[in-house]
Amino acid sequence: MAENKRVIKKPADNEPDLFEEVFGIDEEVKEARKKLNEIAKKEAERMEKSIYGEADAEESKATEPEEVEGKKEESIAEQKQEETGGEKKRKKKRGKGKGRTRKRKGAVEEPSEKEPEEVEAEEPEDTEPVKEPEEKERKSTEKEKEEAESKAEKKKALEKRVEEKIVVTEPKFEVQPKLSFLEDEEGNVFIGRKKSVYEKYGSQAALFIGRVWEEGYKKKNVFLDSLNPHVVFVCGARGSGKSYVLGVIAEELALKNKGVGIIVVDPVGVFWSMRYPNREEKELQALEKWGLEPKGLENIVVFVPKGMEKHTPKGTYDATFSIKPSMLTAQDWCLTFGIDRFSPTGLLLEKALEKVEKGYITVDKERIKGTKDYSIDDIIFCLENDAELNSRDRGYKVDSIRALVSRFEAAKSWGVFDTRGTPLSELSRENQLTIIDTSFLDDNVTALVIGILARRLLAARKIATRREAAKRFESTEDMLELEIPPTWLIIDEAHTLIPSGNIKTAASDALIEYVKQGRRPGCSLVFATQQPSAIDTRVLSQLDIIIVHKLVFNDDIKAVYKRTPAIIPHKYKAGAFIRTLPVGVALVGDRREETSRAFIMRIRPRMSQHEGRETETIETKVVLSNEQVLKLISSMYWARLKRDGKAKIIEINRTLNSLNAKYSSTVELDDVLAELENKGAEIDEASGFVLLEEKKPAHAEEPEAEEETEPVEEPEEKEEEPEAEKGEAEVELLSFPVRYTREKAEAKMRRKLGKLFGLLAGNERLIEVNLKYIPIYRIEFNYFNAQNMFRQGVMFVNSLTGEFIHFKDKFIESKGLKDLYGLKEAEITVLNFLTKPLTALEISRKVFMDENKVKRILKELVEKELVKIVEKNGTILYCLNRRFDLPRSPLHPLHFSLQRLPLVTAEALMKEKEKYSKKEVRELLQKIWKKLVVTSIKEIYWPAYEGIVENIKTGKQKRLYIDAFSGQEISLS
Repeated sequence: MAENKRVIKKPADNEPDLFEEVFGIDEEVKEARKKLNEIAKKEAERMEKSIYGEADAEESKATEPEEVEGKKEESIAEQKQEETGGEKKRKKKRGKGKGRTRKRKGAVEEPSEKEPEEVEAEEPEDTEPVKEPEEKERKSTEKEKEEAESKAEKKKALEKRVEEKIVVTEPKFEVQPKLSFLEDEEGNVFIGRKKSVYEKYGSQAALFIGRVWEEGYKKKNVFLDSLNPHVVFVCGARGSGKSYVLGVIAEELALKNKGVGIIVVDPVGVFWSMRYPNREEKELQALEKWGLEPKGLENIVVFVPKGMEKHTPKGTYDATFSIKPSMLTAQDWCLTFGIDRFSPTGLLLEKALEKVEKGYITVDKERIKGTKDYSIDDIIFCLENDAELNSRDRGYKVDSIRALVSRFEAAKSWGVFDTRGTPLSELSRENQLTIIDTSFLDDNVTALVIGILARRLLAARKIATRREAAKRFESTEDMLELEIPPTWLIIDEAHTLIPSGNIKTAASDALIEYVKQGRRPGCSLVFATQQPSAIDTRVLSQLDIIIVHKLVFNDDIKAVYKRTPAIIPHKYKAGAFIRTLPVGVALVGDRREETSRAFIMRIRPRMSQHEGRETETIETKVVLSNEQVLKLISSMYWARLKRDGKAKIIEINRTLNSLNAKYSSTVELDDVLAELENKGAEIDEASGFVLLEEKKPAHAEEPEAEEETEPVEEPEEKEEEPEAEKGEAEVELLSFPVRYTREKAEAKMRRKLGKLFGLLAGNERLIEVNLKYIPIYRIEFNYFNAQNMFRQGVMFVNSLTGEFIHFKDKFIESKGLKDLYGLKEAEITVLNFLTKPLTALEISRKVFMDENKVKRILKELVEKELVKIVEKNGTILYCLNRRFDLPRSPLHPLHFSLQRLPLVTAEALMKEKEKYSKKEVRELLQKIWKKLVVTSIKEIYWPAYEGIVENIKTGKQKRLYIDAFSGQEISLS
């Protein structure tokens, strides 16, 4: 019997639980587990005694340990009495009843040094031998009852736990089936790696992501393969560590595999901090235990949307990204806008995209050429001006067009579109960890960005794997888009991109295609979510590695068990098991046959900084003194006064209330106004404004002077002359930024003179280079097209040349607008129709004028050398004598091109004097387009370097100009 004896190992008090905490554990879970373990420990002891048939013996012995301290002195007294020949009867009584024993103890405790004989003589006075058996029997019965009740309760609790199948402690038996891996000589294990790949490359490019966390395997490090493409699925409840795992994988890829591109799409904005070493105290201690050191990544590049550059703190990003609108299909736009693909609006959108690409004719009979690199403004212009789309008979409803235009207008504010776009080679590059921060964007826009990105990556890698096709690339643009390495795409919050059921996003089809076809081209995907049940099953069916953290809901747990590509032991299928996983511990399943079953893994601590932790709101509260808040708000509005000249008092008060609430201050409005007044501002309580006196003339503005009351031009010139004469007076300007340095501009001018050296024999020299600011008129207007549809627009005119100014990689000016200043409305109308040689009769029919009047107009235009006469087969024809290159419509996309450029506030020392006044520009525009109404003309400034070149012999001077924004040579004559 002794040989067959079953040994049950008792859990030691200090034995670690099933999981040790890396990043801490909820106190509630910890306390519950502690109580369950205590109960299990007591039950294990009781069951052991009953198995060996020793329960009764142990119970009788168990009463003595409970009263060891109370009986210690009694046993000493008994021993002394036995040695001195005490009576046998007294020994029997002493052995039978505990009550008499306690009485005897009381009798001998005080006179501890008395002789035994004296003690025996005193005993009869203190005892009642007759009642002793009854008292002993009664106490024994009560104790047996209590013990029986206690045993029944314990048995009931144990049966209840067994019935509910609650797992309370680490099983002391081996989990079946037995766990086996692909291992190296040092005991490190590999997941996702084929045996043939290991035999060829060993541990090369293996990603250290954690350790096996099961009994008997705890010293085995886990390495994830990155030489082959994989689909890795990470899931877990909020705060369980799933984003942390993504960071570990990205960190390892950046350090261990220099031959792949790594793109992390960050919808929360927590991965940019990977450039810094880990600073968290707990994790620093954990890193030391794991034999790792804190380390920031040097090869990280963080991209933010181009339109969000101004709103992103410097130091948290490195570059901007954008997408060409032409890369989007009609389906992409419909999914992003939430439009039914085959609704009238969806069909209108598809037709507009086709027309923008192939070309179309406007309602004004203007032919617009098609382009493949179109902008959103081009789409809007087509929707509003295409003759077919706006036709009353064959076109679409005005409301449908307006609704679609408003959506595209909103899309411009997302900040992700640009006609140039970011080349794919900048995002997927060897030895570069790319973070695309989409935390600024709505979910539907993020889905659009990821869908386009996944589609481009897959297409590029498909072509790159076909070496014969790759050799035929000729253009640099194709190379930048297609020459990319095998790429790992890492996505967080994937349930918003590839939802289950009938819901689709702009990323759904692209990501499904990516995982289905990406294996051969070398495209890997790592995606994470809080809701496994909310992910499209077509993506889940392709995964080969799954990492499951703590989950709470049954649907999510069932979805995980259903899609885990490995055998899951029965022990781990219990619902309570997944629900009680600590932070940083996960169930891992690997599709490779080298891994026998799913196993428990503890994630290694991050070496780089992780910003995805829960924010403790008590730590984010910042308190500033009243003096600090007063200084903050006064400096804020002083800068605004210098820029705009005025500020509303009610707005100042609203801002002050917000700052007081934020920083726990109590600054009064009167204190702020007094501070601004001390700086030089004027408080006008009657109008409700704070004004800056020195800015008033500049803001007694053209909108008032733009009434149809013929304002006098001379006073305006007199006011401007003193400012131009000062030359050195500082004026704050809203301008395009200076991006080209003075040194570069000067060197460029000298090179130009050097090229002319042979012709001019060195007669010219550069004597001075100055930065000047050229006034550009920003003209806002309302325009009614042929269908009387109201549209607001903007255009820009150079005040020095009088020409329209546009931007396409560099500043470009129109040709011929300056020749129209001073012409009559009828003359401009005639010029507008002279697109080819015409007779006077043909022109009169086009402009609906009398032929003789047309001839008089043509005669005047010939005298001004704007029109010339040609004779063909004896017929007199009139044609343009000069080249005119002007946009045919005020809503032409070129007019909006400067609107996309950034503006800054600059302290300029030299401002050029306008040659064409605002009044002249306004009148000319309304002559060209009769349905155009100018609502505002404001000045912005164009920085340019002016180089003064002097002829050594004659002393004559000329000027060269270099654009300080783009570095291109420009002409201002």
